[in-house]
Amino acid sequence: MKALSCEGPILNAVLSSLAAYLAAGVRPPTPLAKAIVLVLVVKLMAIVGAGVFLFSSSGRPVVDSNAVSRLIGPVGVVGE
Repeated sequence: MKALSCEGPILNAVLSSLAAYLAAGVRPPTPLAKAIVLVLVVKLMAIVGAGVFLFSSSGRPVVDSNAVSRLIGPVGVVGE
């Protein structure tokens, strides 16, 4: 049951690994790692910008039977 508790060596290992991962992202050791971090930051900014642009309006699109029939076609009985 020690593995399921919220304290002890397992949690410390997870937290120290997470801290090391974040520290490596903040201060990358090589030029390639710096370029990778830069590209990831640019991609993250593009995703956030697209999300703000696409979902900035608080209105919801109107979906009615006419819109659905235009999208999937009219509903009919098979075998007519």
